[in-house]
Amino acid sequence: MPIRDEFNNRVCEIDSFYEILQVIELESPKISAYDLNESVEKVVVISPSKIDALRSTSYLLLYNLIESTIYNSITTIFDEIKDCELKYSEVIDDVQKYWLNNIYKHNDNKKKETIIETIINISNKISNEIIELESNEINYGGSLDALKIFATAKSMKIDINNVHLIYDKTKHGESLVDVKKKRNWLAHGEKSFIEVGSSSTFSQLKDTKKYICDFLSEFITSVETYIVNKHFQITND
Repeated sequence: MPIRDEFNNRVCEIDSFYEILQVIELESPKISAYDLNESVEKVVVISPSKIDALRSTSYLLLYNLIESTIYNSITTIFDEIKDCELKYSEVIDDVQKYWLNNIYKHNDNKKKETIIETIINISNKISNEIIELESNEINYGGSLDALKIFATAKSMKIDINNVHLIYDKTKHGESLVDVKKKRNWLAHGEKSFIEVGSSSTFSQLKDTKKYICDFLSEFITSVETYIVNKHFQITND
């Protein structure tokens, strides 16, 4: 499935970055290359501050993996619903609620006429159209950690018992929170790359990557089972 393929591609990206990070963590690292234009070898000495900045980049890559996995899971589910040509009345209540919550994000500042028009449009979609979500309509609860991911699964009635079987609050839970927190610090400019990177070691980053990849891989398995068995569809049983 595309979720697994995209996940594997992004893990490969992270692994490539980690290969570079592991080498520059060695004693007296430097990068050299021959400049053909000037006929001279250029050398860059990798200082501790450069290493700290690169370590910080790991958090951006890992959070990108987390967010893309959840995003791709949701879009793939709704792509399957669309391919099955299912209407509102043909999907389970949880998916109905999720769909409604995402296509209409209530805004108290909207004019009465706009609200009425929105209700009419939604009513027409419920009656006549196949269930689908545009990419800009998808919402999975803001900054992601284990609790937010569990809540997203619950909101669509995705069985994640297999995730809970391997889940360890200290290993998986704290790793997800740590990546979310440090990514937000970097994204919002609250802390510098050097500041964030100086608090981590390569060994810690390696463990964090493993815990997050293990967690997300099990989550993808849950979503794949959900899609293959069409658990989003109302059955006649």
